[in-house]
Amino acid sequence: MIRTFLIDDSTEKSKELLEYLSTLDFVQEEINSYTLTDDQISIVEERRMNRQSGKSKSKSWEEVKKDLGS
Repeated sequence: MIRTFLIDDSTEKSKELLEYLSTLDFVQEEINSYTLTDDQISIVEERRMNRQSGKSKSKSWEEVKKDLGS
């Protein structure tokens, strides 16, 4: 399972946490070079909340491939 955590690295505690995590052999760091605008973040958050509340539905990759006939 892959998990993503958003960590604000501007505090001393967060820097210490990141330093510790980098010592673990099963943790890989990916630094993204892209930035979302505030409007894009709002859209993503709204869609995430709709999916979690059941207002919208999502499909697994396997379901999408089946629907496409792959």
